[in-house]
Amino acid sequence: AAVRAELARRAFPGAALALGIGPRTERLAGMGHVGWRDAAAPVSPDSTMYDLASVTKPVATATAVLLLAQDGVIDLDEPVRKHLPQFEGQFKDRVTWRHLLTHTSGLPGGANIRGEEPRERLRRILRTRISEPPGRYVVYTDLGYVALWAAAERAAGEPLTRFLERRVWRPLGMTHTAFLPGQDCTLCAPTLRLSTGEPYRGRPNDLLARRLGGISGNAGLFSTARDLGRFAAMLANGGELDGVRILQPEMARAMLTQQPGAGRRTLGLVATCPDEERESEQEPCERPVAYVHNGWTGTSLWIEPERKAWAVLLTNRSYDVRARPRMQALREDVFRSVAGLPERRSSSREGEEE
Repeated sequence: AAVRAELARRAFPGAALALGIGPRTERLAGMGHVGWRDAAAPVSPDSTMYDLASVTKPVATATAVLLLAQDGVIDLDEPVRKHLPQFEGQFKDRVTWRHLLTHTSGLPGGANIRGEEPRERLRRILRTRISEPPGRYVVYTDLGYVALWAAAERAAGEPLTRFLERRVWRPLGMTHTAFLPGQDCTLCAPTLRLSTGEPYRGRPNDLLARRLGGISGNAGLFSTARDLGRFAAMLANGGELDGVRILQPEMARAMLTQQPGAGRRTLGLVATCPDEERESEQEPCERPVAYVHNGWTGTSLWIEPERKAWAVLLTNRSYDVRARPRMQALREDVFRSVAGLPERRSSSREGEEE
C-alpha cells in the first residue's frame, strides 16, 4: 500500500518489491510500468532488471572481498597494497581491506577523475591522495569501493564478474543479475532519457561507473527483486540458502555487525538507528534497527538480523522525474511493516540515499 501510494503520486513509474523472513520469500510484487506510458512494459519482480546503483557495493564488491578472506587469499587487516601496488601515496601503505569496506580509509567522497580511457582513469583514482592516516573518520566514498574492486580482482586472479557469477549469483539462482546488460536490454528499467528522446537502459546511471567502462566496484550492477531477495535471504539466514552455503556464518555476521572504530558501518552495509537516537556516521547505533544499503536510482536492501526480516525495494525514481521522491520515508515504511516495527515518526529525517 505504501509503494502504491507513491506510484499514485507519480514519484516513480514502477516498482518491484521482495519481502521475507530468513530463508523464506513471503511476498514478491511488481507494480506500475518501467516507463510513464501505459504502453511501457509492466514491472515484473522476476524479470525487470533495475540499476542497483550503490547497492552494488554490498551485493558485488563487499561479498567478493569477504569470499576472498574466507578462502584465505587475503587478510582483511593487511594492507591492500600487498595485492595492488598501484594504490600509491602517503598513508596508503596503512590502508587495509577493512578500512575500505567501512569507508574509513581516508579517501575523499569523490574526485574529478580525468583520463582519456577507463584504464587511465582507474590509475588516477588509485593515486588519489589521502591527507591523514586511515581509521580516524568515516567518510562515505565511491573511490574506496573502486579500489576494492581493483584489488579484489588482482587477488582473485580472474575478472570479478566471473568470480561472482561462479561463487554467488549462479549458486543462489540469481539468473537476472549482471553488469552491463546493454542498451538493448528490454528487461531493464530506464534511469535516464537520452538527448534523442530514447530511454537510457542497461548501462549504469552512475557517472563514475560509466567513466570506468560500466563495470565498477561502486555502482553498475543490475538485478531483479527476486534475485536481490535471494541474496537478502541468504544473508539473513546466516550465509546459506536452500542448502547452498555462500558465506560462512562469521562472514555473514560481519556484514550485519557495526565494526569497531567505523561508526555505523559494517563490512558492506550501514546500521540505521531508532528514531530517538541521533544518527551520526562517526558514532555507532546503541540499538540498531536494521542494516541497510540504498542506491541513488531508487533501490534499497534492508535486513534486521534478530527477526531475520528483510526487504528489497527497487524503483527507477531517477527516470523522467515527475514528483519529488520521498524514498527514505518509503523505505522505512516498507521495512517497518515487514519487520513488525512501530510506525516511523513523522519527524524522521529524509536522509538522501547513497
